[in-house]
Amino acid sequence: MPPASTTTPVESSSAGIPLPGAARAVWTIARRELMEQITSLRFLVISVLVIGLTPLAVYVGVRDCENRRAEHDRLAAERQTLAAGPAGQHVTGMDMPFTPQNDLLVLRALRPPETFSVLVRGLDGALPEYWDFSSTGIEAGPSAARSERLVDLLGQLDAEFLVRVVLGLLAILLAFDAVAGEKELGTLRAALSQPVARPVFLAGKLIGGAVTLWAAVFAMFLIGLLSAQLFGISLADADTLTKTALVAATSGMYVLCMYALGLLISSLAASQKTSLLVSLVVWAVAALALPPLAALVAQAVAPVTPPHAVALKKRVLDDALYREAAQSMGRTFMEIAGGGVQPDGYDRHKDEINRRITPILLGYLNKRRQLVGELDRDVERRTARQNDVARALMALSPSALFLRATADLATTGDNQYAAWLDAVRRQQRRLEAALFEDPPLVMFEISEMEARRPGPPAGEVEARVERRGDGPPMRQMNLLVERHEPPPVTSLPSFVPPRRDAAAALMRALPALGLLIFYTGIFIVGGFIAFARYDVR
Repeated sequence: MPPASTTTPVESSSAGIPLPGAARAVWTIARRELMEQITSLRFLVISVLVIGLTPLAVYVGVRDCENRRAEHDRLAAERQTLAAGPAGQHVTGMDMPFTPQNDLLVLRALRPPETFSVLVRGLDGALPEYWDFSSTGIEAGPSAARSERLVDLLGQLDAEFLVRVVLGLLAILLAFDAVAGEKELGTLRAALSQPVARPVFLAGKLIGGAVTLWAAVFAMFLIGLLSAQLFGISLADADTLTKTALVAATSGMYVLCMYALGLLISSLAASQKTSLLVSLVVWAVAALALPPLAALVAQAVAPVTPPHAVALKKRVLDDALYREAAQSMGRTFMEIAGGGVQPDGYDRHKDEINRRITPILLGYLNKRRQLVGELDRDVERRTARQNDVARALMALSPSALFLRATADLATTGDNQYAAWLDAVRRQQRRLEAALFEDPPLVMFEISEMEARRPGPPAGEVEARVERRGDGPPMRQMNLLVERHEPPPVTSLPSFVPPRRDAAAALMRALPALGLLIFYTGIFIVGGFIAFARYDVR
């Protein structure tokens, strides 16, 4: 702080309440604070670091987004090719392994990568690439990211990380000596000996520091937009620019929150060393420790079965149900056809076999859908509890709230994932009404096979009849399933993805944004109250 003699005198009332000239004093103090902070070594070093890392972060984001978009385009072309063939002209929708004649891929809901993930990656790479629909439920595809890449092991570097960690640290370093440091230099007492009220002094400090940080935020996002354009992805459309403005404004709110927190600590500390130590500890806990700690605690308090374990449970369950149904259908066939599996057995008793076999097949499909649905609902309930615990813990940290808010604004957060799941469930219900609840026809195909011949061709349900001891080669009975009148894919309900525009993103981010604004207000008010009682001696 420059010598107090350079402070512009401002009139005040006898009660110490600033007169209209206080605005001029606030401006004078804010302008001096701005010039001092911008020319300080700490600001220059950290600003150069942010400006240098921003193009690198955008480059990594662009390459990742392009790789995921290429995979999405490949899957979309594969689905389109299949839809143009027999599978698209006659959609049976049966829950069987894929075949050219009956392939559930034509019903697949693909999730394109979010363009804004080049700046704020969030969960976009961790979400499924697609969802498949069948008569027995929804099956999620693999995650869009490739976990074997080194970048995934080292963590992600994006605009959110630079603001939360690096500019958050800059805000703390600019604020820790704003009051305690002035006191040790003797300039605080000299400044307050002038006709300057304490609220005016602190308001000038707050405004000057905020403008300094906002300049760094603006420069970072401007460089980010230009870098994305240079590396091949344009963020210049109206909706993306709106999201960029929202994320930048949230970033400005966050650095203001951290600066106000630093002012509060500086107004409570007796020395700048104490202020620096406390500020760094608070920053480390808020920005570095609490976000991952919240996830770890949530996982311990409300554990969720890993996806691979859930998939294994489904596979074991399906194998057991299928084996039971296949045996029951085989016994029924033998009973009606008269013992052995005769080539003309099905032709002679076609109506009776169809009447008896169809309920068994439908029972298998319905039971599988019910049990698999129960597994999925249990995982969803556990995941919801885990997310609730994580959100409650993250609400304790402005940094964690900023992480949530920016991810939601970029449509790469957990709220966007929940919106995708809602859209997928709605599509499943529509397909059940339009396709899956139509009872199938049943036909049989009898063929001789060797005793150790592998299983049936893909897309067929097998019911085997074995003969013990010596005898002729076993015969294989393949149960083929078709629907009465398979509809074309064009007549089925189209998948409607969730809204991804800026207005919908803002609505999803409002809870986290509201808490972040609340913390900012608390820290500002707390700083003024603490400074009003601060001992300047």
